[in-house]
Amino acid sequence: MANTRQFLKRRKAVQSTRKITRTMELVATARLQRAQAAALRARPYALHLRETVRELVETAGENGIRHPLLERRERISNAAVVVLTADRGMCGSFNSNILRAARDLLDRLAASGTRAEITCVGRKGLAALKWHGIPVAESYMGISDKPDYAVAREIAGRLSADYTAGRIDAAFLVFSRFESVSRQVPCAERLLPLGAVASGGCAGALGRVADGTPAAEDAVSGKPRGIEAALLRSAAPIGGFMYHPSPAEILNGILPLWAETSIFAAMLENAAGEQAARRLAMKNATDNADEMIMLLTRWYNRARQGKITQEIAEIVGGAEAL
Repeated sequence: MANTRQFLKRRKAVQSTRKITRTMELVATARLQRAQAAALRARPYALHLRETVRELVETAGENGIRHPLLERRERISNAAVVVLTADRGMCGSFNSNILRAARDLLDRLAASGTRAEITCVGRKGLAALKWHGIPVAESYMGISDKPDYAVAREIAGRLSADYTAGRIDAAFLVFSRFESVSRQVPCAERLLPLGAVASGGCAGALGRVADGTPAAEDAVSGKPRGIEAALLRSAAPIGGFMYHPSPAEILNGILPLWAETSIFAAMLENAAGEQAARRLAMKNATDNADEMIMLLTRWYNRARQGKITQEIAEIVGGAEAL
């Protein structure tokens, strides 16, 4: 018969673990509300900014306006990949799903002969990539819970400078899109060139990388009519909107902003997804602890009852022997 003290000791240990998981579930629930609200507030701004960029890109193409961040490279020889993960674990398969999407993208780039330079945001992603022997050029930690726009601006500025200088031919962003409290979708989006993503999305970023063609085709179209003619216009009515100053000047200011906003919005989506995944994981852990406590209590009662029955049998047997 099993020792009842062992069951009591195990049950006490599980009860202590349950207290931790329950506390982490409550903390994640509170943080999820703030992170979800921030991610949902950022979506309309990012959507309208995307629409504005798309209008400007179309106008730039019609008027022969060129911008370095809109130029599509025929061949992708060097690419930058920004991977967003969490700084902490205990959130189920959240980090592993993002890293799986990142490794899939890296494998596709490697198959096409593209050299990838990785920037990692999040301690878990950095540790996992290093464990797999994948070199990381830049890393940022301690901001997964509270996304920092300054970090997004720094990353976007460095990527834009590298793309303009020709050091990279494309940039990709890997993160988890927050769909609902119980669903987070790992995404790999093309970040640069911006003309390829003005109307792109999560689904098409991995497509057609091997031949160097962007997954989402450039929105630039139409025959050039000369940059000088467009710059002389103080305002240009396009799509029902009056742009002032000219589209070329607006592009110079809004394209870097669009890159920063894309990265920061992805950080917010990642933060919400992390808290949702942690809440679900800790809830499952708490439920499992409750079930284990109930099982251990049942086993303890059986062992205790068996011990009592054995003692009674020994007393009865001793009395009969007398």
